[in-house]
Amino acid sequence: SHRKFSAPRHGSLGFLPRKRCKRHRGKVKSFPKDDPSKPVHLTAFLGYKAGMTHIVREVDRPGS
Repeated sequence: SHRKFSAPRHGSLGFLPRKRCKRHRGKVKSFPKDDPSKPVHLTAFLGYKAGMTHIVREVDRPGS
């Protein structure tokens, strides 16, 4: 028996290295080209995903 089978690794290697983030807010990596003929408007919206969304829904239909 090998350790590979008796104690496989816990967790995915895709989540390595496990460390704290460098910046608390996200980065805007690209802006659209500025068009002086248009009025002043919002060009970028800074946001980040904080977690997964879980929805539990009750469907009141026959056969569901």
